[in-house]
Amino acid sequence: MKKINRLLVMLIALSSFVWAESMTVYKSPTCGCCTEWIAIMEKAGHDVTVIHPYDLQKVKDELGLPRQLGSCHTAVIQDYIFEGHIPEADILSFLANPPENAKGLAVPGMPGKSPGMARPGEKYENFNVVQFSDENKLSLYRRY
Repeated sequence: MKKINRLLVMLIALSSFVWAESMTVYKSPTCGCCTEWIAIMEKAGHDVTVIHPYDLQKVKDELGLPRQLGSCHTAVIQDYIFEGHIPEADILSFLANPPENAKGLAVPGMPGKSPGMARPGEKYENFNVVQFSDENKLSLYRRY
């Protein structure tokens, strides 16, 4: 029985390691909701590097983020762009099976019941996660 328990603990630890991602997040140094979203990602085991650029919009433009999808922070993971308050499960799902020609996901604006904006334990609801392509084609990825 002890052998099975140790094996189970090792598998759980390994699965957490496999799914954890390194990400770079570009944000304003004064944005509290961005800090909350980053804390959620770090608590889930992601390695987060935070950069406070002088001109955040310039970074978004250089990355190729469509302006209509803008939010308060931009994460880059494996050359994909993740804009705004996207739930971790959607990021992991996207990375596990990236759609062809996909450039990333976005939660435009700052929905009140999204990760980093919602109160701890509050259900995520009333926002959309939008997928965008290299050609800036938009499609619904998930509705909350």
